[in-house]
Amino acid sequence: MDRVLLLATGGTIAGQADDSATLNDYTAGVLGGEDLLAAVPQLQDLAQINVEQIANVDSADLLFRHWRRLVWRIREAFAADSEWAGVVITHGTNTLEETAWLLQLLIDDPRPVVLVGAMRPATALSADGPLNLFQAVQLAVSPEARGQGVLVVMDGQIHGARAVTKVATQGVGAFSSPGSGPLGWVDDTGVHLPMAPPVRTVPFSALALPEQWPQVAILFGCVEPDARSLKALLATGVQGLVFTGTGAGQLSAGERSALQAWPGPRPLMLRANRCGSGPVHGVHDDERVGLLPAGSLNPQKARVLLLLALIAGLDRGGLSARLREAAELS
Repeated sequence: MDRVLLLATGGTIAGQADDSATLNDYTAGVLGGEDLLAAVPQLQDLAQINVEQIANVDSADLLFRHWRRLVWRIREAFAADSEWAGVVITHGTNTLEETAWLLQLLIDDPRPVVLVGAMRPATALSADGPLNLFQAVQLAVSPEARGQGVLVVMDGQIHGARAVTKVATQGVGAFSSPGSGPLGWVDDTGVHLPMAPPVRTVPFSALALPEQWPQVAILFGCVEPDARSLKALLATGVQGLVFTGTGAGQLSAGERSALQAWPGPRPLMLRANRCGSGPVHGVHDDERVGLLPAGSLNPQKARVLLLLALIAGLDRGGLSARLREAAELS
């Protein structure tokens, strides 16, 4: 029987409420990974599953040290034991997409890493977590998933780590891949995915993650943004900035003026957009103020890429090259 490593981090899938009709007022990260496994006895027919608890938190409270631990454990497991069919990570939905993208940039192995969560706590009527978890293991042991990179399973849909994002605060169908759609789906007849690409790029496959991570801030574009916020961040020496620009990632004239007038060194900076989909392209004066377009990465995923670029010691040219590589990832 296939062996799967289940890494539990908490989230709604491990959440509990006072009664079964409560969907919103609950505590995330209460049940442990072993509890999740015991609630779905059908998993015993799919794989031999080893459970390890990495964290047990609401994913809004996930920390860099949890990311570091996840990356280390997955790399260690794959390097030490060829018998692992894949890894499943139970995760809160609020930051699930960021963890998936981080792992896509760091884990270089054809065996699948599958992230799964739930929109309803484990105590809810018609909780979605048990079936989501079953389908995640189903995907992790499937030949079709090999070579596909890091995958996300929610509501029977299989999404790639680069495109997937949470698009709703409620409902089991809260995840989508704007601009591309899901890669495939999984149901009781099996896993339905296109053939994996022959070669997969992993831009930071050899990167060692430090205990102390750089600080990267996100600024949100709006009518008459307060330039003092930007100046304050620059004054603190923040190492990276992601602008969530209006429209196609546009900064206001005041923000561009503040950047141009800043007398000190500028951080690495990316322009993303607040629209939810669509690319951000370069404009003529980006280079003058040190900006780079984030392409189709949303702000939170642009921040993940920028964090790893800073850890790797890349300059603006190196970051630009990594952005080109990231554009090719599913």
